[in-house]
Amino acid sequence: MRKAITYILLLTMVTFVSCERNFDIKLKDNQPQLIVEGYINNQLPEYNYVVLGRSQSYFEPGFENIPVTGAVVTVTEGTLLANNTYNWDLASKRILKEGRFPQFNDQELPGVYFDPMLKADPTRALIGKPGKHYLLEIEAEGKQYSAITTLLPLIPIDSVTSGFHFLDEDEDEDTVQTKARLTVHYKDPDTIGNTQLYYWSTIGSRNDFGWGGMGTNRFTPGTDDLVNGQYIHLTLSNGFAIGDSVNYYLVSVERKVYNFWDSFNKARSNAGPFATPVSLMNTISGNNVIGCFSGFSMSTKSLVVQ
Repeated sequence: MRKAITYILLLTMVTFVSCERNFDIKLKDNQPQLIVEGYINNQLPEYNYVVLGRSQSYFEPGFENIPVTGAVVTVTEGTLLANNTYNWDLASKRILKEGRFPQFNDQELPGVYFDPMLKADPTRALIGKPGKHYLLEIEAEGKQYSAITTLLPLIPIDSVTSGFHFLDEDEDEDTVQTKARLTVHYKDPDTIGNTQLYYWSTIGSRNDFGWGGMGTNRFTPGTDDLVNGQYIHLTLSNGFAIGDSVNYYLVSVERKVYNFWDSFNKARSNAGPFATPVSLMNTISGNNVIGCFSGFSMSTKSLVVQ
C-alpha cells in the first residue's frame, strides 16, 4: 500500500479520536477534517500533486473512506506586487485531476490529483519556477479551501560525498553489509531565515510514489539562525549501501512550510493516541481543514555510494 497511499501517515496522524474499547473513559468524537497535502516543485512535474483525504477515528479498522474524490483542484501561478498583493495569471491556471498515469504504472490513486498533461504531454506538465507564487484552490464536498506558497531562490549544492562507513547487521537475514553516510556541502545564503528540507531517492525507492517515498524520513535540520552565511557540511545518519545510485535533493522552503513539516515530524514520533498531542502548523485556509501546500525549490546532485 505504500506505493498507492504514502499520505496515510499524515492522514492518520491527525485523527487521534478514540472510542470505547475496554475503557471506561469516553472521548469526544471529533468532526472529520479535510486533510490537504500539496506540492509544487521546479524539477519533477510528476511530483507536483495534491492529496485530499478526510480524518477518521484513530481506531477505525480500514482506510477505504479516507480519500476525498471528485473535488475541483486548481493551481495558478502569480507574482507578488509592491503593495503586497498578488497578481494571479489566470492563463496559467491548471485543473488537476484524478486518474491513471503511466509514470505510476497506470495504477489508480483515489484522492490524488495530478496535472493531466503528465499523460497527454509530459513536457508541458505543471512545473514550478523559483521566484513565483502559487495559489491552490480546492472545492470539495461543497466547501472551498485555498493556500498560497512561494518557490524561493535556489541554493546550489556544491557536492555530495559518501564516507563514515559502518557495518549494518540484519539479524532477520543473518547478513552484514557495509554502508556509508552521505554528506551534502553547500553555502548558506547571507540572508537570515533560510530553511531547508532534504530528500533522496535510490534505485529501491524510485517506484515509491510521493515525497514520502524519497527517503525513510523527511529530514528537517533546523534553520540558519545560528549559521547564517556559513559553509555547511551536513551528514545524514541514514546508511546507504555501497554501489547505490542516489539522487540527493536540497529543498529550499518558506518558514511556514518548514514549520509544518517540523511539526509533522514531532507528531509522527509521538506514541499512540494518548501521547501528548502536537499541533500541526496548518497553512490551508478554510473551515475544518489541516495540511500544507509546499513550494519546493530544489537543487539536485547524483552520486554512486563508495
